[in-house]
Amino acid sequence: MYLVHAQFAPPPAGGPPRGAMLLARTAVLRDPRVQHVAVHPEAPSGPVLGVFVMAGSVEQAEDRVTALCRGVLRNCPDLSGWRLVRCEIVLGVPGAFPSLAQER
Repeated sequence: MYLVHAQFAPPPAGGPPRGAMLLARTAVLRDPRVQHVAVHPEAPSGPVLGVFVMAGSVEQAEDRVTALCRGVLRNCPDLSGWRLVRCEIVLGVPGAFPSLAQER
């Protein structure tokens, strides 16, 4: 299982990202290979879905989530104008473990 972050960009006149991301979450969860989806509508880089997906490799996981998210954007009228910015596995988050960094 892999955690893939799918970052979205709202349309210029878009509404609150939380509602849109909840719609996307519901649609992505329909795929049986998706185990869980976390919603981060106010992430600093833009709205993000954290998708836990079953896949055989990193590339397969990223490709699978990319295809799912593009399908959601294409088939959900309420997400008209939204776009997928990137879909990737995050290997590390700077500052996520400050106590470990201090031990060095």
